Amino acid sequence: MLKITITDLDDEQRWSLQGQLVGQWATELKSTWREAHALVGKRRCIVDLIEVTLIDRNGEAILAEIMSQGAEFISGDVYTEHLLRNLRNKLKRSLMKRKKEDGSND
Repeated sequence: MLKITITDLDDEQRWSLQGQLVGQWATELKSTWREAHALVGKRRCIVDLIEVTLIDRNGEAILAEIMSQGAEFISGDVYTEHLLRNLRNKLKRSLMKRKKEDGSND
């Protein structure tokens, strides 16, 4: 199970996740993110993962999507920090590859 709490403040939208970011719960986060994030505007999005106990490949995919849209993350353990670092590196490589491909099409 995954509990999603969204707190809207003047300058940020904070997402607090509790539980397991796996399977259908990852799909639920993806759906909720797409709906709520559309209303964010210029505010920062912060995703708190401190109370997440398990992340599977589906969870990783949604975190990568959220990360690609500029969200910031708070992690509470070494595993989650390592996972986020790997996702950031993949995102950077993907962006560099796209830039390179776009540049060669000129």
